[in-house]
Amino acid sequence: MLYKQGKSGVWHLDVSHQGRRIRRSTGTKNKKQAEKIYCSVRNQLIEGTFIEFSKGRDKTFEEMVARYLEEVTPDKKPCTQRTDKFYSQLLIKVFGKHRLHEVTPDKISRYLLKRKKKVGPCSINRELSFMSAAFNQAIKIWGWCRDNPVSCIKREKEKKRVKYFLEKEFSKIYNKLVYWVKPIVMLAKHTGLRKSNLVNLKWSEVDLKQGFILLGSEVMKNAEHLGVPLNVQAMEVLKEQKRVRKLHSPYVFCKKDGKPYSTWGVYQAFKKACVAVNLGEFRFHDLRHDFCSKLVQAGVDLYTVKELAGHKDITTTQRYAHLNQEKLRKAVEVLECHNPVIVNQKGDTPVSVTP
Repeated sequence: MLYKQGKSGVWHLDVSHQGRRIRRSTGTKNKKQAEKIYCSVRNQLIEGTFIEFSKGRDKTFEEMVARYLEEVTPDKKPCTQRTDKFYSQLLIKVFGKHRLHEVTPDKISRYLLKRKKKVGPCSINRELSFMSAAFNQAIKIWGWCRDNPVSCIKREKEKKRVKYFLEKEFSKIYNKLVYWVKPIVMLAKHTGLRKSNLVNLKWSEVDLKQGFILLGSEVMKNAEHLGVPLNVQAMEVLKEQKRVRKLHSPYVFCKKDGKPYSTWGVYQAFKKACVAVNLGEFRFHDLRHDFCSKLVQAGVDLYTVKELAGHKDITTTQRYAHLNQEKLRKAVEVLECHNPVIVNQKGDTPVSVTP
C-alpha cells in the first residue's frame, strides 16, 4: 500500500511477499510517480531481484539528519523541534561527512568519552535518543541502512533530582528577580507547571470563574490533557495579569509588543537571581519539584500529586515519596502493635512480649 507520513507530503510504500516486508519512502510527493515506484518494488520483490538498502549505500550522516529534520521533526512539539535542531548541529560536526555504515558503535563511544567531560548524563542520553531515532527512520522507512549503531550503546544512568526551597531561600531569590519574571515564578511555584507551559500560557486556557488552568494534550509533554486548580496565590497572580492585560495579545505573560517571553530568557532571569543570593544550585525546574515536594510533605497522596503534576507514570511521582516523614513513621509504628520487643540493657537476648 501507499501512504503519507506526517506533514511532509512524501508518499511511503509498504509491501509484503512471502514473509518479506519492505517499508520505505518513495522520495516523491507525486502520487503517480509513487505508484510507479511501488509497482516496481513489488515486482522486484516477487521476482526475487529486489536489492534492499542499495539506495543508502552512499548516504552520509548529514543527509540522514537533514531528511529527518524535514520529514519527522515538523510533527513534533515546538520545544522538541528546537532540541532536535540543537542536537543535529552537534552531531553533524562530528559525524556529518561519514557514510552511514562508517558511523560505528566504536566511533560513537569515542565521541561520548569526550562529551562526558563537558555535559552530564541527561544531555548525553538525549543526543543518543535523537541519533537512534534518525537511524531507525533510515532503516525502517527509507531503506538507507541495515543496522542502528546506537542500539549497542548503553545509556548513562541519570540521577533523579528532587530539590525544593526553604521559605527563606525562596524569599531571597524572589526579591532579586526582575519585575517581569516575578509573576511567572510565583505561578510556577503554586501550580507546578513546566516553564514552556507557563511561557506560552494563553487566556483561553485560563478559567478564573472556576479557578482552573486547562491545558490541551498538544501542549503537554506527556500528550495528555491537564487541569490545574488554582489556589489563592495563583488566583491573585492571574487577576493582576488580567488587570494589566495587553488586549492585542493572547498570552498571559508577554512583552510590550504582545509576544511571549522566551523559555531561555525566563531560565536566565531566574538563574541570575539565584546566583546573586549565593543559591546558584537552584534552577527554574526546581519550582516544579517544590510544588510536588510541598504537597507530599503536607500529606497529599502520591496519586493526587501525580494528577496535579501531570505525570504520565506514577514512578515519576514516587521520587517524592520519602518526603512524607509522618506517613513513614506511622508505617513502622504498626510493627510495635504486632510484636513488641524489650531489649535488656545488659545485652541479654531480646524478649518478645505479648500485647
